[in-house]
Parts: sequence; C-alpha cells; structure tokens
Amino acid sequence: MVHNDLPLYLKIYHQLREEIESGKYRVGDLLPSEEELAETFQASRTTIRNALQELEKDNLIFRKRGKGTIVQEPKTAQNLNYISSFTETLRSKGVEVATGTLTVELVPAPPKVAGALDLERGELVYLVQRTRVAGGLPIAFITNYLLPRMVPDLEKKKEALRTKGLYQLLEEEYGLRLHRAVETIEAYLSGPLEADLLHIPEKMPLFHTVRVVYLEDGIPFEVDISVIRADKYEYKVFLEGRPKENRRSLK
Repeated sequence: MVHNDLPLYLKIYHQLREEIESGKYRVGDLLPSEEELAETFQASRTTIRNALQELEKDNLIFRKRGKGTIVQEPKTAQNLNYISSFTETLRSKGVEVATGTLTVELVPAPPKVAGALDLERGELVYLVQRTRVAGGLPIAFITNYLLPRMVPDLEKKKEALRTKGLYQLLEEEYGLRLHRAVETIEAYLSGPLEADLLHIPEKMPLFHTVRVVYLEDGIPFEVDISVIRADKYEYKVFLEGRPKENRRSLK
C-alpha cells in the first residue's frame, strides 16, 4: 500500500502494521530495536518512537522495560449498535473461539435476575455458565439466565453450546428473535475469583457487563452477566447527530 503523502512516522507505522498483520511478526515476537528500526528506515529515533506509539494506540504492540517491543494480540471491538453475542463478535473478527468449563442447568432465579425477568421469587431459570477461550487464553466468563418456557430442554443442547454462540443457537434451534437489549458496562479490577476463573493476576482491569434482552413482544427473556479481560476486548459506540432539544436551543 502506498502512503507517499504521509509524514515519515506514519509511513513507518503503516509498514510495520502491514508486516504484523501479514504474519511477518507474530504475537509474542520482538520487533527490532529502535536503533535497528532507525537504521532500516533511515529515520531518527524520535520518528521511530512516534511510529511505535501509533502501533500502541492500535493495541498491536506493548513495550516492556528491559526486553523491548513485543507484538500482542489486538483487542476485539464489539459495536454497541446491535445485539451480538461474545462469540459472534470474536468470530466476525476472525478469532477462533473455544469453550472451557460449561454448565447448563435449572436453578432458582437470583433476586436481581427474577426482578429483571418479571419472575416470582424462587421461579426456575436456565443457567448457562461458561468460559470462553481465544488464542488459548480464557478471556471471558459468561453467565446467562433464560426463561425455561422459551427454551425447553436447553440442557440437551449443551454440546452445541461448546461451538455455537448462544444467540445463534436460540435463533436456529428455537426460532427466537431478539428484539432489543439494555446493557450496563462497568470497569473494575480482578480479585481472587476472577484470577482463578481467567488465569490472570489479581488487580487486572476487567469489564463487568449486565445485559437484559427482550423479545419482539416486549418480554424480558434473558439476563447476561459477563466478566471480560479489558486487555483483550473493547466496546465501540457509534454516535450520530445531536438531540433535538439541543438543536432547538440554538435557534
């Protein structure tokens, strides 16, 4: 790709990015040192640092004191303008997804779940709980609570859930159409439980998300609670236009 009209640091950035994406440098590989890159590109070390900063912004590399610049697996971004499962989002980016631990069983709905799904206290819901693995690393622990009357015999679909995203299975096996969802996203640091589930150190940044999904008839159908590694995943919000009341105030 030609970038003749760009500043030198951006030309270097684009070339290094293309070399990473083509597989010349793989995840875990060391890039050449700043001195070596400066010689290769006939550029100053300041220019090289600026190029590397652009790669860091793209989450393609990280720098480790005493070791150098290391290629890392880029984050997967989930767009928040439509309903998508964690697995669907990863696979749409070409990431292979596997399932670690998996539980599918009927349990009494926890109080907050019962409230979200308009259930009486103690009513049963299907619990689907699993670890999602990408690139050999556990990157998310996902818990779903679903209305049993809408997904009878879900426990018999356990093996299918090892390879399919939950929403794909709901559409294909039960003919359900997910209409809208309300999702809350918070950031926090991992504790002992998350460290054990995701094989990470404590005090590592995580996303904690709670999603309530509604069917076309307005019935709240599913509660999704996810814990996701923030160094491997991100959320992207698309914004368009201004609120009508703001436009009116300018007249």
